Amino acid sequence: MLTERLINEMKHDVISKNLNTFKYKIIVLDDDPTGTQTVKDLPVYTEWSESLIEDGFKQENHMFYILTNSRALNEQETTELHQEISRNIARVSQRLDHPYIVISRGDSTLRGHFYLEPKVLSGASDEQFDGVFYIPAFFEGKRYTFEGVHYLREGDTYMPVSESEFANDTTFGFSSRTMASFIEEKSHGEISANDVKHIRLSQIRERDDKSINKVLSSISNFDAVIVDALNDEDMDYFVSCLTAFLGNNDKKFMFRTAASFVKAMCETPGEIINLNHFSNQTNGGLMIVGSHVKKTSSQLQHLLTNTDIASIEFDVKAVTTNDLQSYINQQIEKVSSFIQTGRDVVVYTSRDVIKTADLTNNLSISTNISNALVGIVQGLKVKPRFIIAKGGITSSDVATKGLNIKKACVIGQITQGVPVWLTGEEAKYNQMPYVIFPGNIGDEDTLTTVYKMNTKEI
Repeated sequence: MLTERLINEMKHDVISKNLNTFKYKIIVLDDDPTGTQTVKDLPVYTEWSESLIEDGFKQENHMFYILTNSRALNEQETTELHQEISRNIARVSQRLDHPYIVISRGDSTLRGHFYLEPKVLSGASDEQFDGVFYIPAFFEGKRYTFEGVHYLREGDTYMPVSESEFANDTTFGFSSRTMASFIEEKSHGEISANDVKHIRLSQIRERDDKSINKVLSSISNFDAVIVDALNDEDMDYFVSCLTAFLGNNDKKFMFRTAASFVKAMCETPGEIINLNHFSNQTNGGLMIVGSHVKKTSSQLQHLLTNTDIASIEFDVKAVTTNDLQSYINQQIEKVSSFIQTGRDVVVYTSRDVIKTADLTNNLSISTNISNALVGIVQGLKVKPRFIIAKGGITSSDVATKGLNIKKACVIGQITQGVPVWLTGEEAKYNQMPYVIFPGNIGDEDTLTTVYKMNTKEI
């Protein structure tokens, strides 16, 4: 049984992860920009040309991000995208004679092209990967993997993710309780649950490196491997075994993980930062809320009730009408008026969910809603004092389409699990902190707290 005591149980050992001598460049392919929520001082690229990938290889830090936004793509689109990225990375690696590891960073609630993307990356490579590690734990977001089951914490309850609202996602829903069964479900039976390998919490807590190495040595033929972890120390110990093993073996591994594994593999883990000194404008700030999960809706209501921020509801049904651009233009005028007069404003989608029986169509509707929100940012003629984007697809589209970010720097987090980028020179508003707020992170008052942190003493 998963308990708080078990989660907080640590040996407080000094764990050497050997990252300073790790020979691989670590490339994180992030399916939305929220995955930068546990690191700092790292570059993130929103395009994947060979020149930008080479720039990433040449950075001093041993890790960089490529934002794919593939959670907003259908299966064919994400297949073509990952084939292209895989080929470009391989060419740059060969040219620079620098080995690499790919982390396919996905959602800790198991939404996204969970199985497909690692499979495509392996298939597009010159040599098939020996195995894929599935590690969805994200401790800052209260997501844990225990005895092969992935849990999230809601209040005082630890709930299998399969019993949460996220399992009913209109595009990426699932029914499997265990991670092994989930992999079988998402692979459509290509991988049997009985064949999934498992590194258990008992092996990690007992510091049983020999049995862990035995599992690592046995991996071949694109095996699937799941890893239990309840806290950062668990993850750090697993990483110490992994890096030591890779230092002495030629196995080719890939990783489909959430943000805690990325943090464990990073030399510069994230820290909470204060944004007040970044802005000296008198203009109002802008918050865009696109996510419609239950947590976002409760956070939005708390924000509207407990602050004097101006609010504009964007009717999502407008995306199905013929006069959508006219409707967007009206919202641009309203937002600009608030910002010019120094008033902060939140634009949020109506809480309706437009759902059809066609999963691809559902994804297309979500994309159209996000594009409409982006149209507001694109149409602004006045610079907001700050921008906060809520929701994975929304924050990605605002970054790439609304703000025209090609390369940014992850400078830290404004609160646990909420990353901040500093925009590059090419961006619509350069050298501006951009707060990326995941839809499924925080308590009821967290969005309000983050907003107040952006406005305090300004």
